Amino acid sequence: MLSKYYGCAAFVVLIGNSSITAAHELGAHVHGIATLQVAVDEKTMTLDFSSPLDNLLGFEHEPRDAKQKAAVKNMADSLNKAGLLFIPTTDAQCTLQSVKLDSLVLNKKSSQDKEEAGGHADLDGEFVFTCKQIGKLHELDVQIFTTFPNLHQLKVEVATLKKQTSAKLSADQHHINW
Repeated sequence: MLSKYYGCAAFVVLIGNSSITAAHELGAHVHGIATLQVAVDEKTMTLDFSSPLDNLLGFEHEPRDAKQKAAVKNMADSLNKAGLLFIPTTDAQCTLQSVKLDSLVLNKKSSQDKEEAGGHADLDGEFVFTCKQIGKLHELDVQIFTTFPNLHQLKVEVATLKKQTSAKLSADQHHINW
């Protein structure tokens, strides 16, 4: 998703060698685990997040009752406040500019799309931050585990114009530095 927005060679190399991306493309779906790809260019930081819905909702189907509909609304509301879930280096002066969420439970999909999910459904999110001092951006504090306790591990890949790194984050270890 991000590679179409950025010409960053480092990001393309990172994606090309990524077992996480390959697993996601092959339909790997592991409850408790999600992925986050971070691309930093000259002015923006873009986060590409993918997670099984079970991590975020506790179920993976269209909401069937008022409680599940409320859970979907709460999930979307929380993710639309991504600046509280993904906190960049303060000195970089980053501001959340846009959020795009895509999931079976948020968008009307065809019955064929629903059948292809095979009972497993994901949420994909793209979060774009504009940073006034991008040169001071060197870390991300990920607070998503508090909001979504079914999420136990986040596999993170970061690509900047100068560096690449990766880490596995959890509620206990929720910072990545680059």
